[in-house]
Amino acid sequence: MNPRLALGGLRVARILGIPIYIHFSWLIIFGLIAWTLATGYFPENYPDLPASSHWAKGLIASLLFFLSILLHELGHSVVALRNGIQIRSITLFIFGGVAQLAKEPEDGGAEFKIAVAGPLVSFALAAIFYLASSFKLVGSFLLPVTTYLAFINLILALFNLIPAFPLDGGRILRGLLWKRWGKAKATRIAATGGSLFAYFLIFSGVLGLLRGAGIAGVWYILIGWFLKDASSSAYQMVRFDEALQGMRVRDVMLQDVKTLPAHISLAEAAREHFLHTGYGGYPVARDQQIVGLLCLRDIQRHSADERESTSVQAAMTPLADPVTVAPDEPLLRAASKMAAGGIGRLLVMEDGRLVGMLTMNLLMRHLRIREQLAA
Repeated sequence: MNPRLALGGLRVARILGIPIYIHFSWLIIFGLIAWTLATGYFPENYPDLPASSHWAKGLIASLLFFLSILLHELGHSVVALRNGIQIRSITLFIFGGVAQLAKEPEDGGAEFKIAVAGPLVSFALAAIFYLASSFKLVGSFLLPVTTYLAFINLILALFNLIPAFPLDGGRILRGLLWKRWGKAKATRIAATGGSLFAYFLIFSGVLGLLRGAGIAGVWYILIGWFLKDASSSAYQMVRFDEALQGMRVRDVMLQDVKTLPAHISLAEAAREHFLHTGYGGYPVARDQQIVGLLCLRDIQRHSADERESTSVQAAMTPLADPVTVAPDEPLLRAASKMAAGGIGRLLVMEDGRLVGMLTMNLLMRHLRIREQLAA
C-alpha cells in the first residue's frame, strides 16, 4: 500500500536514503501477532513443542513478517525512485506499511509499475520461504517459522492485489485505466472499488461479532474503516489536483499583506498582531526588506517568559525557497510545497519584493467558492 499519508513515529533506520519509521501502533499489532502465533497457530500445528518454543517462534515470525512488509514497501520505493519520484519515508504501523511518495506518478505506466512491485516482492518472499521449508534449508527450530512466512507472504500479496484503491490492486487498476479515461475517472473507479470492499469488510466484521468471532470481527471493521477513509481521501486529492490545473499563484494570493517588524518581541507580536487579526503567520520586515516568515507555531515553541525576551527575527523562518514562491508558479506545485513543508503559507516574492501571500486556508476557500458558483 502506498497512499500519500503522513504518519509520525520513531525513526529506526535509513535504507537507500529513505527514513524508516515505526509508528506507536506497530507495537500493538506486533504484540497481537506474536501472542496469536504463540498461543494459537504454533500450538495447534506443533503441539509437541514446549510453550517457550512457541513463544520464541512467535516473536521471530512476527519480526520477520514485518521485515517482509518493509521489503514490500521498499519494492514500491525502488521503482518509484527509478521513475523520478522521491520517497519521503516508510512507516510501519498497525495496518502494515506505508511508503510516502513525494508526489503522485505522472502517468498510468509509472503508477502500474510502482504498484505491482510490492506484490511481486511478496510473491518472491513467499517462494523463498516455501523453498526453505520444503527442502529443509533451515534447522528444525526455524522450519515452522519459514512455513508460516511462506503462507503469510502469499496472503499479503493476494490481499494487496484486490482491485480496491488504495490497495496495490486498486492502484494497478488505476494505472491500466489511466491512459484511456484519464486520472480522475480512473481514480474514481478504483476508489469506488475500494469503498465497496471496505464496506464488505465492515459488514463481515459486524456479522462476525454477532456470531461471536471476537477480535477477528473487530479487526475486519478497523481495516474496512481505514480503507474507506483512504480511498475517499485519495479521490478527493485527485479532485483537488484537477481543480488547480492551469491556475497560478497570482490567481489566488492575498495581495494586501501586513508585515511584522523584526525587532519586536514575540510577546508583542502575539498580543498586538496575532490575537487582533487571527492570522496564522506574517512576513517579517527589517529596514523595509522582507527577511523571513513568522508563524503561530514559531511563537508556540517558546514559553511565556521566553516570548518577552525573544525577538521576532530570532524565532522566524529565514527567507528561503521553502517559504517563498513566485507569482507565476503553478498553483498545484505551490500547494505541494505547502503540504511538504507543513507551514500552510508561502510568501509570494517577485524581484526581491513581497507581492502577496498564499495560504492553504485561502486556497481551500477559493476552491469552495468555485464549486458553489459552478453548482
